[in-house]
Amino acid sequence: MATKTVLTLEQFCALPERGPDGSSYELSEGELVTLPPPGYKHGRVIAKITALLMSSVSEKFDVVAGDTGFLLNANPEAATVRGADVAVTLRSSLGGEIPEGWFPGGPLLAVEVVSPGNRAADMQLKVRQYLEAGGREVWLVYPATRTVYVYSAGRRDPQVLAEDDIIESVVEQKFRVADFFRV
Repeated sequence: MATKTVLTLEQFCALPERGPDGSSYELSEGELVTLPPPGYKHGRVIAKITALLMSSVSEKFDVVAGDTGFLLNANPEAATVRGADVAVTLRSSLGGEIPEGWFPGGPLLAVEVVSPGNRAADMQLKVRQYLEAGGREVWLVYPATRTVYVYSAGRRDPQVLAEDDIIESVVEQKFRVADFFRV
């Protein structure tokens, strides 16, 4: 049985940004989550989605990538800090300045590219945490099946979209799922 590592928010803040093996860290309701470096295909899909979002959303949105940190729950003893593969926030929520540290709250849109090693229960928890922290939409992108599960605030079940389908997003744009996987 694996041992859980429980940290306060202060202890989590003291960790280095990356582990010696290149792994990154997240905090889920006080529990340390260690994530190995993603594979090349994972990075390629993230780059493609980031480019699509950056080239199509209006100036009222801000697009970030690279496991940008979001402080989803600030409870010092049971905090949650998640690093989105890609995220979109409203520029107006930045208050005129780009935060040096984590963004306080959930992004308008969080995108998570699912790797073969990700467990379904862990991904569902992450979706719930984004939405409970004020996020409006979460995309779970599955490169292996070339599908996207779109979770929306206030909606019980996700939309499951295949390559030929179109996502009508909260970022006021439409995206063809197949475009996420073009090389």
